[in-house]
This record gives sequence, C-alpha cells and structure tokens, in this order.
Amino acid sequence: MVIKSVQSELQNNNPMIRSLVAEVDPETHRVTLRRNLQRDNLEQAIANGERLWIDLVNPTADELDWLAAQFRLSPAVSEDLARIDRRPSLLVYPTYLFLSLFEPQLKAGHIKGHEIHCVMTDHCFITVRGSEANAFEEAYKRAAQNPDAWHTDIAYLLYLTAQYIIDAYYPLLDRLSNQLNTLEENLLDSPAGSGINEKSRKPIYRIKQQLISLRQLVAPQREVISSVIGEKRLVETDNIRDLFRHLYERLLRVYDVIDTQRDLASNVLDMVQNLESRKMVEAVNRLTIFSMIFLPLTFLSGLFELNFATFTEPIALPISGGTMFMIVIGGMILSTLLLTAFFRRRGWL
Repeated sequence: MVIKSVQSELQNNNPMIRSLVAEVDPETHRVTLRRNLQRDNLEQAIANGERLWIDLVNPTADELDWLAAQFRLSPAVSEDLARIDRRPSLLVYPTYLFLSLFEPQLKAGHIKGHEIHCVMTDHCFITVRGSEANAFEEAYKRAAQNPDAWHTDIAYLLYLTAQYIIDAYYPLLDRLSNQLNTLEENLLDSPAGSGINEKSRKPIYRIKQQLISLRQLVAPQREVISSVIGEKRLVETDNIRDLFRHLYERLLRVYDVIDTQRDLASNVLDMVQNLESRKMVEAVNRLTIFSMIFLPLTFLSGLFELNFATFTEPIALPISGGTMFMIVIGGMILSTLLLTAFFRRRGWL
C-alpha cells in the first residue's frame, strides 16, 4: 500500500474548510490524497462518490448552509451543527448519520467539553468543531499519513476521531489522581493535623467538581458508542465492530477510574474532617487539663477565705499567720507540680 500526497490547493475564499480526498487505484491499491480543495472541486468529488473527509473549523453560517445543501441535511441537523450546548448523541437518517462527541480540556480549574459534530455518509466523513479541539488534530493527521485509513470503511475515520477524543481523558485523570495523592500525603505527614483549616478543603472540592464534570461527559458518550456498535449500517464488518467495542471498553475503564477518584477524593475530605475534629478534641482536652490543674488552687484559696462562725472561742492555730500563708502557697505549688507530672506521664500534655 502506497500513499501519494498531492499538493494542497489554495482555498482563499474558504480557508477554514479543510478536506482530504482519497482516490484509490483498484489495481495497485495506491492512494492519491488531495488536500484542502476549493468548493468547486469538493462538490465534484462529492458527486463522483470519492472518499473524503471534510473538516469545518469555527464554521460560518455560509459554510454550514453549503454543507447542508451538499449532503441534504435536515433543518434539525443544520441547527445542531451551529449549536455548542448539545449532549453526546447519535441520530440515524436514511442517507447519513449524525453524532456528537466531546473532547475534555482543563481551563482555569474547570473541565470544559469541546463539542465535535460528526456526519457520516457512505463515502464522506464530515466534522464540525471549534479550533480548541486539539486531540482531534492527531486523528486528522493520522488519516492524512496512514493509507490503511482509506482502504477500510468510512467508519474507520469515525473510530480514529473517537479514539483520540477518549485518549484525551487519561491525562486529565492522571493529573487529578496525582493531585489527590499529593494532598493525601501532605495530610498524613502533617503532625497532628497542623496547618489544617478551611482552605484545605477547597482543592478537594474543586477536584470533586472536575470529576463530576468528566463523569457527565463520559456517561452519555458511552451510550453513543454502544448505539454505534448496534447500528448495522454504521458498523458493517466485524473488524470495525471490534474497534468500536474496544472504544466502549475504554470508556467503561475511564468511567470506573472517575468513580475511583471520586471515592479517593471523598476519603481525603473525610481525612481532613477527622483531623479537624482531632484538633478540636485536643484543644478541649488541654482546656480540661488546665482547669484540673487550677482546681486545687481555687479550692485552697477559697477555703481560707471563708469566715467561720462559732459559739465558742475562736480556734487558735499553733502557728503564725506568715507560716500558714507559706504552707498554703507551698501546697498550691506542690499540687500544680504533681498534677502536671501525672498528666505528662499519661501523655495528656
């Protein structure tokens, strides 16, 4: 198999309509690839039934109208192509299939899904997207450099697109996992929960929100891939069906990893709460110990402030007032020392 690349045609009037048109020689199996054709040549290739990939990046209304006219798209699909708030979905029409996939990206601490609309006919594969979909570029480059992509069914181009979109989830999950592990290690290394405050919870809550956003993107795409596997017209051969089953299994693993990371985030959050509770208990224990140390002092000082009323002669102690004062002060100091030594020996201080 040989692939031959033809120099791209200049497309001055529509620079954002990219295209790959493949001509396969039935005898030599040589693939002649033309890129970025002008509209007239694209229309001719579509009419001739050639295999092609049309990629619209940040399309204008005129480009979407041209696309709808060429492939006779329904008004509902034309409207959906211009929207960016759809959920991943698969719609089956008599002459084409329409589906939406989402590529995740982390920006300013938030997970955002960049939508990629796909329309597939018997000979054409069309993608409509924004310029932020970086992972999609790898799929487009692979189709431009790999001849096997054009010797198989058009559904293989959809598989390439979905594969690189799913692969984009793994770096984000690895990053969130590393952040959670770092937070957990810092909490375990902190002595008795020192440095734990309300700000310690914010990174964990942010990670949980990011995981929830990823889960909301993965769950419907899993259903889309499952529907693709069951669509006979889309997946005609066992090889293509096995490829999409592989994608479905990868999405299941991504979904399981997200749930695992959510459980880990909940565990780290519980650890923060336990450390905060431990700090509170230790503070209450210290206050209780201090109050116990000063309790005998309060008792002794209060005892000798009492006025004793008697019906007989007052009790005369055989010691002077100065000596009694020193005995009381000594008793206070001794009781403080004994209680402090006892609490230290028990490890309460």
